[in-house]
Amino acid sequence: MIIEGLMTSTALDGTAHVAPMGPVVDPSLKDWLLRPFQTSTTFANLYRTGTGVFHVVDDCLPIVQAALGLPIELQFERLDGGAWVIPSACHWYRLELHAWDISQPRAEVKATVAQTAVIRPFWGWNRAKHAVLEATILATRLHLTGVGSVLSELDRMALIVEKTAGDREHQAWQLVSDYIRQWKS
Repeated sequence: MIIEGLMTSTALDGTAHVAPMGPVVDPSLKDWLLRPFQTSTTFANLYRTGTGVFHVVDDCLPIVQAALGLPIELQFERLDGGAWVIPSACHWYRLELHAWDISQPRAEVKATVAQTAVIRPFWGWNRAKHAVLEATILATRLHLTGVGSVLSELDRMALIVEKTAGDREHQAWQLVSDYIRQWKS
């Protein structure tokens, strides 16, 4: 199963770096498989440090911001050992990384949970949050798919967002919608 969330890693300058990630996990959340692209900052940070923190969130706005390379409205707290936690997340998993396969552009690395914490209950995702997440994934693949098919999907999802979104979802939707509509193939 793939679980979507935010991964923090430690940048070269010691600051927090955040990126969306969808690792493959088993139902017990014991065995993790991360698949970062080797060209990404996240890959470089994880490969260098051997650790990262995966966050389960119920706010789609920071996922959109991170995926589209926009300024992210998040606070970070440092754990002992240098890893970074997002205190507004629902829960987090500090992962120790091992068994790297870097034979493909999208690396695969096995990870195990070294530390975890529940910060607050998971509020949940509604249809608007799911639509925003799907639109964001499509936006990150525009260079592969082109804008035409993505715009038709965006139009289909817009009604879902209109009917079920709160303020954060509307703000996130506007960001991803603008990004897609301004894309130059």
